[in-house]
Amino acid sequence: FLFSLYKFMKERHTPIERIPHLGFKQINLWKIYKAVEKLGAYELVTGRRLWKNVYDELGGSPGSTSAATCTRRHYE
Repeated sequence: FLFSLYKFMKERHTPIERIPHLGFKQINLWKIYKAVEKLGAYELVTGRRLWKNVYDELGGSPGSTSAATCTRRHYE
């Protein structure tokens, strides 16, 4: 999965230079991908405003006010 993801991102000229973090925790890229897929994929998660649910599934801090926005940006 990671090899394919890195290759895909590099081919579209947006390489992953380092693994993103939410709070002080490194994001498990496979886990965020599966969480979004489970909720119906990117368009559905965005349309239904479910990014906070993805953040919660990743084990994020419940008090974060920008959780949904940060999670979406990292996924993108």
